Amino acid sequence: MKKLVIFDLDGTLIDTIVDAGRCFNKVLEHFGLKTYPLEEYKHMVGGNLEVIFSNLVQEKDRTDEMLLKLKEKYREVYLADSKPNTKPFAGILDVLKKLNEDKNLSIAINTNKSQFLAEELCANIFTGINFAGILGYIESRPSKPDPYAANELMRLNGALPQETIYVGDSITDITTAKNAGIDCILVNWLSADVTGLVEENNVKFVANIPADIFKFL
Repeated sequence: MKKLVIFDLDGTLIDTIVDAGRCFNKVLEHFGLKTYPLEEYKHMVGGNLEVIFSNLVQEKDRTDEMLLKLKEKYREVYLADSKPNTKPFAGILDVLKKLNEDKNLSIAINTNKSQFLAEELCANIFTGINFAGILGYIESRPSKPDPYAANELMRLNGALPQETIYVGDSITDITTAKNAGIDCILVNWLSADVTGLVEENNVKFVANIPADIFKFL
């Protein structure tokens, strides 16, 4: 029986891709770098900001100094942006409310979004939802796919790996769960071909709509 459900945030609980893509393009344009059509970002994000910008910029621009500037500028731009397109995926709120009703189950969040932004988004979007821990990115602790935050959430909630399930949408989430010894539910809200992600990984179930999560639990 599961005692803890750890959710990724972006791409799993909330749809942030349009606003994130807009902000990435603003930052890239600011430094005179190549920008991308917004629809391409769903295939280009995943991991922390350093990983994302390493994938976005050409090799000749991929210096430690430039990556640092890009990360700092992105945090500034994203924080100031009104994020008009950011919203929970359809059906997610109902799932979270139902999970909250189970007194034997806790829900938590592990994200590479900054701690401040993760808490702010959850406070604004998930009013009334009780999360038993929200761990985002801060410089003093490792980011996903390191299992540090997943392990910490299990410790805080008194849950063993076999009593925990990790829910995410990317190879970063799958690897995080694997590194923590946790089974994984892969969400596939975009109906993509996820065969390559499922094979040879610790994915136990693929959820095509949020309510599918209950089929596994």
